[in-house]
Amino acid sequence: MTRTGEKGVALVFTLFLMAALSAMAVSLMFLAQTETSASRNYKTMSQARYGGEAGVHRALNYLSSTAYTSAVTTTTGFDTSVSPVTYGGQPVVLAPVATSSNHPDTAIKTAYAALFTSSAATLSLGSGATVGYTATATLLSMRSVTVYGGASAVVQNWRITAVGTVPGALPATVEVAAIMERDIVPAETYAIFATGAGCGAINMVGNVHTDSYDSTAMTLTGSPAHPATDSYGGAVGTNGNLSISGQVSVNGNLDTPRTGVGACTNGSITAITETGQATVSGQTIQLPQAKIYQTPNAPSPAPPTTTMTINASSTCASIGMALPYCSGSAGNLVIMANGTTLSWGNVTMSGGANVTILGGTSSFVNLNVNSWTLSGNSTITLGPSTSVTLNVQGSGVPSSQSVLDFTGGNVTNSSFDPSKFQILYAGTGTIAVGGTSDTSATIYAPNAFVDMHGSAGFYGSVLSNTFKDNGGASMHYDRSLGSKFYTLGQHVMSSFSWQKY
Repeated sequence: MTRTGEKGVALVFTLFLMAALSAMAVSLMFLAQTETSASRNYKTMSQARYGGEAGVHRALNYLSSTAYTSAVTTTTGFDTSVSPVTYGGQPVVLAPVATSSNHPDTAIKTAYAALFTSSAATLSLGSGATVGYTATATLLSMRSVTVYGGASAVVQNWRITAVGTVPGALPATVEVAAIMERDIVPAETYAIFATGAGCGAINMVGNVHTDSYDSTAMTLTGSPAHPATDSYGGAVGTNGNLSISGQVSVNGNLDTPRTGVGACTNGSITAITETGQATVSGQTIQLPQAKIYQTPNAPSPAPPTTTMTINASSTCASIGMALPYCSGSAGNLVIMANGTTLSWGNVTMSGGANVTILGGTSSFVNLNVNSWTLSGNSTITLGPSTSVTLNVQGSGVPSSQSVLDFTGGNVTNSSFDPSKFQILYAGTGTIAVGGTSDTSATIYAPNAFVDMHGSAGFYGSVLSNTFKDNGGASMHYDRSLGSKFYTLGQHVMSSFSWQKY
């Protein structure tokens, strides 16, 4: 049977198949172009985002640098009660163009703008392609704080908004935003810490031990009364070597960046040198790096360098003070600061003289002295509920003489709260303490030598460059100091977001 009506059907099928294949080819080409375009867009967007992130980090690095933080010393003129912080009624802003910044410090505005010049704020992508970035920082909050050691500092939080841009025929722009914060954290304090990096940075010989107590929950015992202590928590630390001999017992850990036990030499500084029955009951914890403590501020106003003699016959008139700041009988003087900073020269006490320091209208007393020597069983007495910060200048004091020498008298702090008697010293001289009775104080002298004398107990904390205790005075660390003294934490990025245009 002849099927002449089906002739040419193969051609029809072929045409339909070719049309379908052509449609598929066109679709594949369009899809390839779309994928290529999407990949190109994603690439340029990613490059722009990386540029924005570079802008954020560039601003963050500057705002957290010592060059910037050391230049910001006051909140005066800023309205810190609002967020963002304002100056002259306008939010405080640092911009890539100095003239667009609203910051009172011209040097800071100029330094910030220099970070984002076209040459400094451009990243090369290869083959001549580049990505540029800028960043604006807005001051969200600001406050002045006093850190461990008495130095003042300003803490700021910033919002940083950066823009990364890829120029060209197919440009991309991405905005990256982040918050830079800095917290106040409890200071890490010790019974003894020596910032010195050499052998014998801490040297203790004889019948000496460290332990601890808590002045916020203590039990007084004995006569004269003193806090009962616990045989733990008396940690010590040093950037160098701990040398102990005799019957020394460190009832706590040793923190140091050094390692090893044994003889210490300048070419091989070990963590600890032990001889005799000396022991460290805790662990030797290796610090990742040496600890750096900020030098305290110099006394302000600077004390005079004239001599102030206080003995059994001294009166308010003879030492140049009058009511309401000075009262009491000869040799038994009562100093009431009433919120005024006291500034004395080279104080020498002898002959059983007693000086009682009271806050008066304020419980806090700032006392600046050039030097102070106690002898002849003389006494410094802190009044009830009085906190004294003794800031020592040490100007012109010969190296053979201690800028502070309490070994011939007594310092009475009946609260046994060492934070109530803070001794600050920025210099490199000697502080000699120990006295003839128990002392409760904190010593912050990161550049000085502290020489402990006698067998009376020291309740508190000592931070110095080097420390020696060869007289048998035991060190009782107040564990509550960890929550009473604070220092600046690290700058951190607390939030991060981005969006494309």
